[in-house]
Amino acid sequence: MATIDSESMVPAQEFTSPKPAADIIIGRARPSEAAAIAKIGADTFTATFGFSVSAEDLAMFLSETYIESAVLADLKDPAIETWVARDSTGKVFGMVQLVRGLTEPCVPGDPATHAELRRLYVDTAAHGRGIGSKLIAAVEEQARAEGFKELWLTVWEDNPSAQRLYFRLGYQKVGSTDFLTGECVQTDYVLSKSL
Repeated sequence: MATIDSESMVPAQEFTSPKPAADIIIGRARPSEAAAIAKIGADTFTATFGFSVSAEDLAMFLSETYIESAVLADLKDPAIETWVARDSTGKVFGMVQLVRGLTEPCVPGDPATHAELRRLYVDTAAHGRGIGSKLIAAVEEQARAEGFKELWLTVWEDNPSAQRLYFRLGYQKVGSTDFLTGECVQTDYVLSKSL
């Protein structure tokens, strides 16, 4: 896999009456939100993948990827732009990233015109509200504004609910790649969408 953090996770959840995302505002992430972003990332990753890797591999991955200092490093990286979903009180319910300068060999078109949609995470308590779709729309809009022609992502082969979301939004499977969590190697599908 080109990156170790391209997973996109939206695990299936049962809800009796999800509250719509009308009160959710999408905006660029602030450094003051790094701890909240790291917590959502760690919690969502654990809920989605924790059962499929050893406790040691999970702990190592989380300690390197979903900690405040790693989030702050991403926020300072000019190749990465992070958006969050906030309610009217400022509470962060989700995040997503646009990553420039990376591609996968199976993504169609000129690699110079590719951008990656990375780390779509929504607080598990807020699943079913359309927050993920709003976050994806923000990345797509920014990618188009910057002249990118193709947006790609990776999603775990055993995460059908996330795949359904992406397929519904126009993404198509174009290949697969390995995703490494410690010593555990899993398969991610590479999905792509023309902008």
